[in-house]
Amino acid sequence: MILLNGQPADLLPITDRGLQYGDGCYTTMLVESGVVRSWSRHQDRLKANTAQLGIEGIDWQHLTLSVAQVADSLKAEIKSIVKVVVTRGSGGRGYSPEGCHTPSVVVSSHAYPSHYKQWQEQGIQMVMLKQRLGLSPLAGLKHLNRLEQVLIKQELNAQDVEDGVVCDLNGKLIETSASNLFWRKGDTLFTPDLSLSGVEGTMRAEVIQAAQLEGFQIDIVTEDADVIFSADEVFITNAVMGLVPVRCIEQTRYSSDAACKALTLRLNA
Repeated sequence: MILLNGQPADLLPITDRGLQYGDGCYTTMLVESGVVRSWSRHQDRLKANTAQLGIEGIDWQHLTLSVAQVADSLKAEIKSIVKVVVTRGSGGRGYSPEGCHTPSVVVSSHAYPSHYKQWQEQGIQMVMLKQRLGLSPLAGLKHLNRLEQVLIKQELNAQDVEDGVVCDLNGKLIETSASNLFWRKGDTLFTPDLSLSGVEGTMRAEVIQAAQLEGFQIDIVTEDADVIFSADEVFITNAVMGLVPVRCIEQTRYSSDAACKALTLRLNA
């Protein structure tokens, strides 16, 4: 099912600024038996992202009803996905958003990736990717300009691994191809500072909050790539797949015993 501004549709005008300039943002949500998980977090992020981009005129109550409608159409599925894309709407040629007063809000349904369950149970292998992420004032936002991620996926598809670690232009750890990155040493949980690059995932925020309640110290850091090779445990997160343990990065293997995977196991419960 696809709803455009609350109505069934499968086309956008060619003048839409989401197509022309990537002028918008989006969020992707897990749906369990027809119910969206953590809708309030996703809505808060959409509100923050659209505010930063200066996109106005969104009827948030109407969007909530559209999300619920699309999610309800998936109630026969144990797990599925709903995606919300917000663009500034249609405008004339040129970068200026002047005259754009009616945003496009697209709510769509998608199948749950079948391999995620295996990833959660068995963990994944990763490599260090060569593609770098630029530094940007838009860091943290889940905006529609995803060409860096397209190039990252191209590099990843050429290798026989599930995912890879991505650094910024300065060689600092940031994230993976589509997930946030965490590593643990003892009772301290580390995750990269995303103030200059990367996407602040809703599950990232949830994990930080849950780990603090579990008694872990949380350090948001700017670190060189080699730091991760000395970790006791590594895992990745996003809103759809939850938490996925990492078995190895390059030639470095991480312990698979329950004690070393304690945080991942607890937060995936």
